Amino acid sequence: EDELSTPWAIKKQQILKDYQVTSIRVSANFMKDEDNREEAKALKSVDRTKARLDQLEDNPGETPTLDLTQKEYVDQLTRYHEELQRAWKAGERVLSIKIVIKCTKLLQDTSVPQFYPSVFIMVTEILDTFGKVVWNRILSKAEADEEGDKEPEPEPAGKKGKKKKKKKNRLPPGWTTEDVNVNAKETCRNWFYKISSIRELLPRLYMEMCLLSCYRFLSTNEYPQVLGRIASMIRGIGDPMVALYAQCYLARCGGMVCRDETSYANTMVYDYLYGFKEYETKKFSRYLKGLGVSLEEFLHLQSPAVEWILKCVGRNASKSVFTTTLKHYRDYSSNSMVLKHIIDCFDPKHYAPNAAAMVSLVKMAKPSRVGIIGVFETIAERFIQSPPPEEQRMLVLNEVWKVVTKCEDLKSYISCSTSWLEVVLHHYSSLELNVLLRDIVKHLMVGEEEVEGIGKELEPLVKLLVHHCYDFNGVILKSGELLAILDKFKESRKAEHCKELLESFAKHSDETSDPVLINTLFEVSRTLHDSIDSLSPEGEQRHCASLICGFVDKINYGKDFERQLNTYVECRAGFFNLDDVKTRLVLCVCKLAMQTLGLMKGKHNRKTAAFVKGCLAFNHITIPSIEDTMTRLRLLVECGAVGLKNMCLPQTDTFLKQAIVVVPEVGVANGGADMVSWVGTFCGLLVVTPGSPELGPFYLMNGLQKALGKWAEEGGGGNAAASSMTVTAKKYAKSKCFLLMLGTCSSWAQKKLPYSVPGIDSNDTLYGGSEAYLSELKELGEAIITEVVGDIEETEEGPMKDEQILGLLDSLVAFFDADKMIRSLVKKLQKREAEGGLGKNAKWFSNVKTKLGLLTDQ
Repeated sequence: EDELSTPWAIKKQQILKDYQVTSIRVSANFMKDEDNREEAKALKSVDRTKARLDQLEDNPGETPTLDLTQKEYVDQLTRYHEELQRAWKAGERVLSIKIVIKCTKLLQDTSVPQFYPSVFIMVTEILDTFGKVVWNRILSKAEADEEGDKEPEPEPAGKKGKKKKKKKNRLPPGWTTEDVNVNAKETCRNWFYKISSIRELLPRLYMEMCLLSCYRFLSTNEYPQVLGRIASMIRGIGDPMVALYAQCYLARCGGMVCRDETSYANTMVYDYLYGFKEYETKKFSRYLKGLGVSLEEFLHLQSPAVEWILKCVGRNASKSVFTTTLKHYRDYSSNSMVLKHIIDCFDPKHYAPNAAAMVSLVKMAKPSRVGIIGVFETIAERFIQSPPPEEQRMLVLNEVWKVVTKCEDLKSYISCSTSWLEVVLHHYSSLELNVLLRDIVKHLMVGEEEVEGIGKELEPLVKLLVHHCYDFNGVILKSGELLAILDKFKESRKAEHCKELLESFAKHSDETSDPVLINTLFEVSRTLHDSIDSLSPEGEQRHCASLICGFVDKINYGKDFERQLNTYVECRAGFFNLDDVKTRLVLCVCKLAMQTLGLMKGKHNRKTAAFVKGCLAFNHITIPSIEDTMTRLRLLVECGAVGLKNMCLPQTDTFLKQAIVVVPEVGVANGGADMVSWVGTFCGLLVVTPGSPELGPFYLMNGLQKALGKWAEEGGGGNAAASSMTVTAKKYAKSKCFLLMLGTCSSWAQKKLPYSVPGIDSNDTLYGGSEAYLSELKELGEAIITEVVGDIEETEEGPMKDEQILGLLDSLVAFFDADKMIRSLVKKLQKREAEGGLGKNAKWFSNVKTKLGLLTDQ
């Protein structure tokens, strides 16, 4: 498949979009359907030869005209396209040719030049279809038997079975004319004879061009001569617009059948450039006046055809072809539209070594619809692949920017600047990059209305800056120009670009202590934060918070802990609406406090002790502002542990008491599993947390017991109207929490606690197992057991109650000497086991009995 086929498909859509009109004047015959099939069937055989010639040529006299809208015109051509396909399937070859001729004649009409490129696209699509069906017809002949498509002979009488399908003689891969049978060759010649009998030049040329691929059935090496002959015949077309688009179609069809042959296309380019001499005459000026277009508009209409012909010429062209083409350009054209396409279509390796000379040539070009700025944009896109020589780079950039910076059209300036900015990012230094960015920001300092109109042009610029924002050690971010450019966008688009920046930072950057970079990213993050409100979707809020947290995690001032804490304080003030960010800040400050302890090797001096207290104060202020109660509980326990590790006992006491106060506010998410998990963590910390001389050794445990009781009695979040199911779930979770508290009481009863915190005297040291201490501990344990037993009695018979009993029994067996209660619980469970009610808890009960048996043996 031709490598230019995909670009042509894209180019077709662009042409149809760019070249439109409101109304078109056409001949009334254009709306008349071509349908002479019944008439053709009635003809006698002796008259058919004459009738076919009459049908191929329709030479009416003057006919009335109609004014059609563009949609009506397009719809009629679409109907002709469909009619062609129907006629071919019905075997109406003459009618098919007649339809194609009628459509091709539309290309003779340039009375509405603004629409001519679009008409060319639609008509050539019909021609392409015609070329394909004729090719397939001849190919089927070539793959048939030598005798042609004869019906298979009938099977002998008495034999039954399915008729065998006629096998095709497939042509071998890379077949040549020697592999084609005589019948196919004769059919192919017949088609070219039919085409050659058309008297009018334009339909004859176009139809031969659409059938160029069929020459393969007749000859192997004939394409160069055929293409050269057709290119010469196109010179006979007097209208320059019609001739140019005919050359374009020849270049497209010729490129598909003989891609290595370009001499005919070179000749067409030279002919076109030579024709520019005619454009300067008074006769041509009168011609343009009759069409109602200026020379600039006329060249703009020619641009798609010129571009495609040059694409075919420039593909794999040698340096000598490029040099010759450029010489013809200088001698005859010197028009910016032509130069733009020359630069775009030829390999930049041909002109990059003489980049300074090319820039001078661009500056001398005569402007058209494609301005000098547009040509500089194109040459920049090519210099990205093949940069100018090192010694010419500064000269090239300076000469280009002398022109670009004076551009008054902001859209053109931004578009050109984007291309040159990419050249600078790839092939220049940060110094040139900063100069360009400052110039871009200077041009953007205009009225808001003007800036709003260039959002489409600014998008590629910002995407380029975001993609390369960490090149040259982040000079783009540090310069501040990026933020100035982002300020020109509306809030929604600005927020999207901020997301892209933070995502890029998270992927490509390590931790940083650069204050300029941190400040820039802080402003970017704050812009993203401010784009979120209470109506924003929850997923959007989480995504934004995740990006900002990624930035917070990358802040690292090394051992300058105070500076880092001050930065976290600024972040808290800047991102106050996002709980996930505040949660991350609390954890970061906890980490900071522990890093300080590590730096001091576990022994604080006055300064570091004050700093750690400052960290804990930060968290004490921040945590209450977080909405989710479970998150608050977890953070309070985390901060309590950090305070204890850093020997800040008053702060630890404050965090733990605050956590107990929050407990009744928690809902019953996950069936209370979150609360059970948190109580386990809290009790683990209580094991080593010293009691209070004034309030007693177990005041925190007593407070937790009361808080859990209040939590279980109330609905979710303190709502008194909670359902009974919610209350039941809470009471079940409370029982589990109390059993965890029993484990803590068991640890306190030991002479030496299972673990300790260096520098902290826990209850085993403070109270030394005194009788008063053990007596109060026993009362606490009995109170907890009583609460659990009460909950068990209130629970209905079933798996939930079984689990409560098993849990209590397991705890008693492990931690306490309570034979009477143990026996009672075992009897209840044995009864349930006999009834077959334990279910999945039967294995648990078996393990508990095993433990109980071991204790009895001891």
